[in-house]
Amino acid sequence: MLTQSARGVLSFPVAMRLGQDVLCDLELALAREWLLADGMGGTASGTAAGALSRRAHALLVAPAADGRLTTALLQLDERLHAGAESIDLGCRLHATAEADAPGAAPEPGYQARPAGHRLLESFHADPLPTWRWRAAGVTLEKSLFLVRGHHAVVVAYRLIEGTQDDAPVRLVVSPMIAARDPRDLQPESDGPGGAAQAVPGRVRFDPGNGRPPLTLWHSGTFMPARVWHRGLVHPAERPDETPAPRRGRRHPRPEPATEDALVPGYLECVLAQGGAFHVVAATESDLFRALAVEGRLGAPPPRTLAECVEMLARAERERSARWRRAAVAGADFTARQAATAHGGQGEALARRAAPLVDDQDPWVPRLAQALADGLVQRGGRTTLLTGLPTGDERGEETLRALPALIALRAFDPAREVLRGYIEYLSEGLAPERFAADARPSYGDPAPGLWLVHAAELLARRSEDLELVREAIHPAVESIMLAYRSGTRGGVHVAADGLLWAGEGEAACCRADSNALWFHALVATAQLARLAGRKESAAFYLAWAREHQGRMLATMWDEKRGCLYEALVGDTPRPGLSPSQLLAVSLPPPLLPPDQAVRLVAAVERDLFTPSGLRASPGADAVSPAWLGPFIAAYLRVNQRSPEAQAQVRGWLEALGETLGGLATTHVPEALPSPRRGDAAARRPPRSGAPAPPEPQPASVLAAAELLRAWIEEVDRVEAPAPVA
Repeated sequence: MLTQSARGVLSFPVAMRLGQDVLCDLELALAREWLLADGMGGTASGTAAGALSRRAHALLVAPAADGRLTTALLQLDERLHAGAESIDLGCRLHATAEADAPGAAPEPGYQARPAGHRLLESFHADPLPTWRWRAAGVTLEKSLFLVRGHHAVVVAYRLIEGTQDDAPVRLVVSPMIAARDPRDLQPESDGPGGAAQAVPGRVRFDPGNGRPPLTLWHSGTFMPARVWHRGLVHPAERPDETPAPRRGRRHPRPEPATEDALVPGYLECVLAQGGAFHVVAATESDLFRALAVEGRLGAPPPRTLAECVEMLARAERERSARWRRAAVAGADFTARQAATAHGGQGEALARRAAPLVDDQDPWVPRLAQALADGLVQRGGRTTLLTGLPTGDERGEETLRALPALIALRAFDPAREVLRGYIEYLSEGLAPERFAADARPSYGDPAPGLWLVHAAELLARRSEDLELVREAIHPAVESIMLAYRSGTRGGVHVAADGLLWAGEGEAACCRADSNALWFHALVATAQLARLAGRKESAAFYLAWAREHQGRMLATMWDEKRGCLYEALVGDTPRPGLSPSQLLAVSLPPPLLPPDQAVRLVAAVERDLFTPSGLRASPGADAVSPAWLGPFIAAYLRVNQRSPEAQAQVRGWLEALGETLGGLATTHVPEALPSPRRGDAAARRPPRSGAPAPPEPQPASVLAAAELLRAWIEEVDRVEAPAPVA
């Protein structure tokens, strides 16, 4: 639950700690998801229950040599032998046979077999995902982390409390392999794939389907086998098809798509009181040699796996702590700048000795870590993936998320991400996405406009004039000139002064693109001023004012109190979407005050919920990523009044409680939204209609937008103001 701190700032525990009241309830435990990233595009993710509720969940997902993501290690299944008792600690979700009575509500369609979640005593995800089981008088702890800069996961088991007679406890761990794309399912196969090659302390699995081999280092013994776990399901995802109702049944249940996982052998270890068992899984067969060369194992390197794991775990904790300290310090600096700019009470707060943002802040440590998980090295450049774990790189979202890094004063990674996109500019367009093999694709004007926005913000905050003169200003000028004269994809400024995109019947003039174009003109003027080109700055400012007049005369829908979504030919297309907020949220606002008030009111009435914004009125899901722009726009049109600030704090409190019941470490890409008081349920796709992409469980973009709004828009107060 959220509480009020002494300064009146909302707070909730960043370290999500769950007890038996949640963990014994399968649905509640499955709803709590965790995710780790290795900085190279690889991830580990799952649920507090230990089961995998999504296809992308796995202990190790890593890019192959061609850049395609592959699920290298699906899961580790544990069985504990204590005296005469044998206890399954794992949790797998299997499809169940249909057995609903006529007229009964539909069953979930799956059950946990085994159901080790019922034996869990606790789970927490900060700083590392850690489970603790208690069974047969034995307490066993499991924790895991990824090796930064490598595609490797480290899993450690520790016997916290043994049997009463201190008899040794035997632990059997079964690696489950599903060598596939994270979006696919694996069927059972009779082929040679999954063959194991073992030597003492190490075993290598070759899936044999073009996927990278998996090497496991362990401190036990290995016994080869070939066992399939069949009928595994992933209930958090949309079913592949919705069958017609069966006779006598009112509530058809979609048949779950299942997959099969291979267990190529078993790892065994005998644990004494306080003893530990370690498993390191990697797609790199020479992992420890590489770590030794990098100096990460000390000199001389340790001689045991346990010592290596301890050094790597210590380094991971220290790295995470450094990022957290830097993020908090940077956020505090930016919050003071924002408080000064807001004036009033903020000026006094900005001068006080006590920090405005500290380590107990309710949002900064959590969201900053989510942002760090998106930073990766890919194709020789630094970039920011905005959806995990499947990690597609979409240029618009990456560049839109950059201001959050700048708000943390993480100028170096922001500069590197920006340089990477500048290097790929083509005819004035920034890449709209990168394929798995790092090939860019172009066509959308939005990435280039967000690049201008991020570049101007970075130049102004970092005061790096050399970067402005040598890289930023020339790149921005090339974008603006290309859009003005016309470039590929039909992107051009037409005779009506508005920005158009698309060719033939697809050509249109979008409201959000033109709001970004207006802001890009203003930003280019600021960059020209920083570069010492006063005449160019005056030219772009005049152009921005002219464009603003054209927009207000052409794109404002007076009847509905919002912008038209687009112009198609000479015909305006009415509608309302969250992206119209860009006409108010980005400074300076495109809309004058009276129209800005009406637009924000329309968005609040038809799209807003405290969990996020609907893509259109009546939509069943909401996007938390649009809360940041909405908060900025709402506070702007309400003159940042104490009542408006209190209202925003109330919304954030509600969001914090929602996230506390869902993700343990990240902000989901989409959340269900109640409509007219009813519980929102995801609708199955229409027969024959393609299903939309499954929302990612971790949205770095949503974390970035919320982080920036929390630091720069929400005023810090000494005492909470009442909510209107």
